[in-house]
Amino acid sequence: MEKPQNKQWNIVKTWIILTVLFLFGCFTPALSGIDGMNGGFAIITICGFLVISGIFVTVIYYKRARQLDQLFSADRPLARWEISPAAWETFVAEDFSEDKAISKGTFILTTVISVVIGVGLSLLFQDFLMLLICLGIIVLLIFPAFAFPWFRRRRKLRGPRLVIISEQSVYVGGTYFNWEMLGANLHRVSTDLTQGKGLMRIEMRYPARTGIEHYVIRVPVPDDKWDEAHEVSKKLGF
Repeated sequence: MEKPQNKQWNIVKTWIILTVLFLFGCFTPALSGIDGMNGGFAIITICGFLVISGIFVTVIYYKRARQLDQLFSADRPLARWEISPAAWETFVAEDFSEDKAISKGTFILTTVISVVIGVGLSLLFQDFLMLLICLGIIVLLIFPAFAFPWFRRRRKLRGPRLVIISEQSVYVGGTYFNWEMLGANLHRVSTDLTQGKGLMRIEMRYPARTGIEHYVIRVPVPDDKWDEAHEVSKKLGF
């Protein structure tokens, strides 16, 4: 299999262009003669914030792109598996099924909590608008809850049938995960062999607005690489 495309560089290029445009936006009031009190200061403030955000995102993805290049060119990663078409389709189908179940469960939980909070606030403040706001939030969550698993499935089917694992990261079907950036860390690695199908689960933790979040990366294991998968798990400390 030929070397896959490092799409992290596309993200870097996109954010460089956006950052330059935001920087140009900072000078728009002066170039257009917009008075500061008539919106000029607001435009400068917003564009300035976007410039800082763009620089931050660009630096992060530049580092990720460099690391992924190193992963592709590594002579001896912990594992490099090319998955057969049939095995890949089976993996994508099972991965999609788990994604849907998780998204559905999260949506149901969010819906119940939102309804309870909406009813409680409506009774407390005697204002039906509170319930309508919570119901509006539920409606907004419907699309991402049920569409995102489908988009991830589509991306995996179009991506390379390739798995590369290193001490700090894993590349699965075109998607790159790194557990040594922005406070992320490797939490658990497990191997599962059911009905003759091998699957490695790599769980990483990362800080978010609501606290520490967990994300499980599902990695297909070829039939003849099961022992190697156990060795990879040990080398990762599990």
